[in-house]
Amino acid sequence: MADGARARTMAYAERMPGRQVFSHSTAALLWGVPLPPRLEEDLRVHVAVPAGSTRSLAAGVVGHVIHPDRLGATTLAGIRLSAPSDTWCQLGSMLDLDDLVAVADHLITGGEPVGRDPALCSRGELAAALRRHDGCRGITRLRDAFELAQWGPLSRRESLLRLQLVRGGLPEPVPNLRVLDAAGRLVAIVDLAIPAWRVGIEYQSDLHRSPAQFRADVRRLERLADQGWLIVQATSDDVGADGRVRDSAAFLDRVAARLRSRGWSP
Repeated sequence: MADGARARTMAYAERMPGRQVFSHSTAALLWGVPLPPRLEEDLRVHVAVPAGSTRSLAAGVVGHVIHPDRLGATTLAGIRLSAPSDTWCQLGSMLDLDDLVAVADHLITGGEPVGRDPALCSRGELAAALRRHDGCRGITRLRDAFELAQWGPLSRRESLLRLQLVRGGLPEPVPNLRVLDAAGRLVAIVDLAIPAWRVGIEYQSDLHRSPAQFRADVRRLERLADQGWLIVQATSDDVGADGRVRDSAAFLDRVAARLRSRGWSP
């Protein structure tokens, strides 16, 4: 959550009436969910009340009235907000299909592939939320996103790139695959891997430009090469800050060429 949005949210939390909870994109950001920049930078605060209550009309606040079964009211560090699965359904009216997939990926994955924070909810909880929110705005997109969601991505960028690869006719990659050597020791975790052909995709951000990180990346790529992996390296020229693939046809051609060199054919 951007500093300005967080300050507005925390200020409102101090005076938020008892029946209100943070909802929609505000709840998502409080849960640490990756959203498009337009929502991460939005200073408006979304709050909801159960049906039968009066929605907030405060300046800078977007008020919502939600059926109690769809509100999923809970707390996070003492702050009242919608539960993760219900928040995802609320976003059905605000996000396109790919971003709904990215949110679902994050909710069911957390930081589990690298031993960090546990997932915020299960796939079963998302399915139950879909049933509760049947008939809500964006329900068709939500159902489509549920079918495309996958455990494993650690960033919005990985989720969006995975979808681009599949739509481009390439094999679906496995997010954050653990590559082991013959002795069962961890060699590396590949951002997006196509293990049947030992082709992987790694995003190299500007954070990788320090001398120490550069050396570590070279060692890592060499160790992967020793295990027979071909790695396609992506940078911000390929994937923008918003997570969208730039010149996707050219990037997909690069990945396809590595796959074909391993015997893959469309």
